[in-house]
Amino acid sequence: MVMNRQKQIEQFAKLAATILGHCPYEFGLVPDADGFVKIKEFIQSIIETDGWRHISIRHVNDMMLMLTDPPVEVDHNRIRAKDRDHLPPCGPCENPPKLLYISIKQKSYPAVVTDGIHPTFHARVICSEDPAIAERIGKRRDPHPVLLTVHTGLMKNQGLIIYQSGEGIYQADSIPAGCFTGPPLPNEKHVGNHAEKKLNPADIYKRQAQAGAFHFDPFSINPSTKNSQKGKHGEKDLSWKRNKKRLRKEKNHYWPDT
Repeated sequence: MVMNRQKQIEQFAKLAATILGHCPYEFGLVPDADGFVKIKEFIQSIIETDGWRHISIRHVNDMMLMLTDPPVEVDHNRIRAKDRDHLPPCGPCENPPKLLYISIKQKSYPAVVTDGIHPTFHARVICSEDPAIAERIGKRRDPHPVLLTVHTGLMKNQGLIIYQSGEGIYQADSIPAGCFTGPPLPNEKHVGNHAEKKLNPADIYKRQAQAGAFHFDPFSINPSTKNSQKGKHGEKDLSWKRNKKRLRKEKNHYWPDT
């Protein structure tokens, strides 16, 4: 028997209250200081769960309209549980795991390697102790995110604070370059133990020039070679003079002012 719409919405409301009020971190959700998460991200976290892939923004709207006392609150594009007493507080962590994980967009990776990791979608940078959770969060913004490994010891050596907000979820104001590792950049290839950048046409030209490649200039002839050129019968070959005069005439014809 097909479950009626009212029953579906009631079950969805219970699930929403449990996730937002008890275990958002297990779903890769990090509430802000007021307990809100973005509705879009909330829905994405649910459709990643078997049995709930059909959920959409319509279910949130129906929950707010059809239930007399919904267990959640909506504020524009944000949603939170009314009962948030079970949410763990977010505070500094003295002994975080040695390794944390974060996923970033592929197109952001080159800049991140140079400038470090800074907050974009949240007030702080969100990391996870579980690489699978980190990838799950990253895939909400990029189908193929880049997974980075954060070395918390290096951050602590720089006096940076790492916060814990829920089991397995950690935050930082930023993560400087040099405090994380990741795969080679897309424009690098590894040969043995060395990374060699793929050259663009301009770099190829520079490398050829450094290797001795040159551009022939018909108007610059080395005088020292004049007497070394011989004709068919051992006579001096003066054809270079005639060619030089001809080229000079052509040059004056096309560029009279140079």
